[in-house]
Order: sequence, then C-alpha cells, then structure tokens
Amino acid sequence: MKLKVIYILLGCVMFSSCIKKHKFTTEVCEHTLYVETFNVNPAGVDADYITDSVSFRLYVGKLDNEHELYRYSCSGDSLLIRKFADIDTSSARQVVETRVFRINELKSKGRFE
Repeated sequence: MKLKVIYILLGCVMFSSCIKKHKFTTEVCEHTLYVETFNVNPAGVDADYITDSVSFRLYVGKLDNEHELYRYSCSGDSLLIRKFADIDTSSARQVVETRVFRINELKSKGRFE
C-alpha cells in the first residue's frame, strides 16, 4: 500500500513539473502585439508565444534563458523575429535564426498554436 502511494505522489510531482507556467507578458510593436513567456522546464528553458490576444497566437520557440533570447520588431505589416545565442564565451550574442511574418496574414488565418 505504501509503495502504491509513493508511485502516485511521484507521478503527480513529475506531471506538475511539465506544465507550462506563465512568467510574464511583454508588449511589442507599439502595443499591438504581445509576447507571452512561459517556463517549461525548471532548468531555465522558456517558451515564447506572440499574440494579438484576439485573432492569433503563434508559437515562437523554446530558449535557454541564460544563453539565448528573442528580439521582436515591426515595420509596417511585417513582424521580424530574431533569435540570438551565445556562440562562444568571448563574443556578444549572434543571430542564429530569423523569421518574418505578415501580421494581417496571421490575423486573417486565425492561427492558434
């Protein structure tokens, strides 16, 4: 009986550590879009989503919050997402990934991830 209780408690602890926990929301693109950051792993792994809170929510990706970061910028109808990472310890972070989206297209498709 004790062993059964231990397995149940262990399963609950393991399951609860895998649930995404909201960390914060940041406004980008002149307060028209929001970046939601979630803690997905206690070892410092976060996941970013970008949304307008009404018509779309796009999964941006995971990042190690000590060595990587996402930068968001808008120009007209374009949303530019750049991922920066520490390539080596002696230099500044460098762009390792770039993605471009059309904001009107995201809104019209109603993409939720």
